[in-house]
Amino acid sequence: MSRDPLGIHRTAKVSQARRTDRSVSRLEFFVSSQTAENVFTPMQVCYISEMHKSVRHKTILTGVDAISISSDRTFPRHSHDEFGFGYIVDGAQDSWSGRGLVEAEAGDTITVNPGELHDGVGRKGYPRDWRMLFLSPAAIRDYINKPVGSAEFSRPVLRSRQALKQSAGAFSALTQDQPDANHAEQLLMLALHTQLDSNPLTGRDTRRTPEVRTVMDMIFQCWDSCLSLADFAIATNSSRYQILRRFSREVGTTPHAYLTQHRIKRAKEMIVAGSPLAETALACGFSDQSHLTRAFSRQLGLTPGCFVRKVG
Repeated sequence: MSRDPLGIHRTAKVSQARRTDRSVSRLEFFVSSQTAENVFTPMQVCYISEMHKSVRHKTILTGVDAISISSDRTFPRHSHDEFGFGYIVDGAQDSWSGRGLVEAEAGDTITVNPGELHDGVGRKGYPRDWRMLFLSPAAIRDYINKPVGSAEFSRPVLRSRQALKQSAGAFSALTQDQPDANHAEQLLMLALHTQLDSNPLTGRDTRRTPEVRTVMDMIFQCWDSCLSLADFAIATNSSRYQILRRFSREVGTTPHAYLTQHRIKRAKEMIVAGSPLAETALACGFSDQSHLTRAFSRQLGLTPGCFVRKVG
């Protein structure tokens, strides 16, 4: 066993995953910190495919969610309502985000801002493992000294031994079998303030043209309706191609993809509130439960059924 400068243990003990007539082995990494001895406690494991495993952990703090993922899957462009930060345990990824290319390897910490479009692309032929903590805007308000509207992660990737240790420590403290809420909260605050730059980013133009703002408003207000590219074109006095090109250039994805991921966010809220999946699907603009399941799994890496068991 050896340890790299960032404090990640490498062990020769490997797990085997069979594919057809050959075995695929990968080196497992374990984060070393005073508090990160076991990050796989109260959890719900959901297997989506042979090389994809999603683990959603129960946490001790309200508004804070923890997730572990091991996957060779490519995730489409999507966004979250929450602030997210975490670390790469194994493998690497070269992903796109609204802040630029995200090149992250084992030992790096990563972040995502609310509403920031990003995808998830691992390096070809290799699965990657990562851990993430997601904090709702309401929750993060308790841990920072400035308005939530001015809080923003400025660096999509940070190579720092301190940041890694703090992120791993917070993750472990939040997901232990018998967690200490005060201890977990303090470790979370330390990790958060290492990552969080409360000043708005400079040098990045986030302004939207009136046409794109109109389309986004239609999606926010009428996400449960049958919206088409023609509807957006009429509302903005544009051709279908003009509004498609403008929206994609400014937002980073198509209006349909943006609408779908917004519907999935609303579906999550209904599921948490106890709504049956079939009713949730229809209420959120999906044709049926199967349609919701496909879109949900593609965006979030786990099925609605698994999500229900996690929050139940």
